[in-house]
Amino acid sequence: VLDGLLHRQNPDGRSLTIVDAYCGVGTFALLLARHVGKVIAIEESASAIKDASWNLREVSNVEILKGKVEDLLPALAAQIDGLVIDPPRAGCQQVVLDALIQHPVARVVYVSCDPSTLARDLNILCHLHPAYHLFSVQPLDMFPQTAHIECVAVLERKSV
Repeated sequence: VLDGLLHRQNPDGRSLTIVDAYCGVGTFALLLARHVGKVIAIEESASAIKDASWNLREVSNVEILKGKVEDLLPALAAQIDGLVIDPPRAGCQQVVLDALIQHPVARVVYVSCDPSTLARDLNILCHLHPAYHLFSVQPLDMFPQTAHIECVAVLERKSV
């Protein structure tokens, strides 16, 4: 995730603002906070926010926003340098995809637990409304001997 967001775009990364959408307990936010200027973590689950707050208690450059990604991301998209998005199995809501199309972020790392919804969302972002170029996709067998697979896709904003 860190490589996908930082190393090609800005090896230093200290001035970047990154959104961790669907942040859960703050795992990606914690990883990213050490390398960027600011992380904005979005989560709607009160219990996950409580755990994220605990996990991030010693990290000063993470702001946790309580709410739905589809409600908060549209207002943030034009102001950020990168995005980690790890949506539920159903994938991204259309309003989230619309925000990413209307205000393309320089780099998006899309973590998915369902390759079919990832493919659907990438088709929208890279082909139907080609705001992004698909840079890479990496499948990860996090649950051996099951049908479940994680995928990490890196998208780059297309030049205007």
